[in-house]
Amino acid sequence: MTGHRSGLRRPLFSTPQDVWTPGESAQLDALVSACALVALADGWVTSDERRSALERMRRLDAVSVFGIEEALAAFESLVDRFMRDPDDGVAAAEAAVIRLRGHAGPARLIIDAACRVAASDGAFDEDEQATVLRLCELFDLDPRDAALPAAPRA
Repeated sequence: MTGHRSGLRRPLFSTPQDVWTPGESAQLDALVSACALVALADGWVTSDERRSALERMRRLDAVSVFGIEEALAAFESLVDRFMRDPDDGVAAAEAAVIRLRGHAGPARLIIDAACRVAASDGAFDEDEQATVLRLCELFDLDPRDAALPAAPRA
């Protein structure tokens, strides 16, 4: 039964484990890249923001599928790459995200993870929102399907 009688569509997946493939490096790279892009949306990340983003990532269901230590080490490495050469960091991160273009299940979960990392400092500012919208574009995902939190008004 598809649930059409009630007028509700069935979800494409019910848990992150239904979407993620343990050991799939393209998925891990896209997840880490999206989180790093959001953490660095304003062009830099303080040590407090970095700690907060790492702690938020540690609590993501998706990270547990890939291995927490591996995901956090990949995040740290990418943030370091951004700090050395921002253009190279952005190019590498966007290339990782694009590899999952057209895979709506992982893309939606990655957008959700990026929003959680963005909120790790207590706000979802305009730079972070613009980065998440860019991620939607890279994934070829309609932002209206992403349930983005609203940016604060100035």
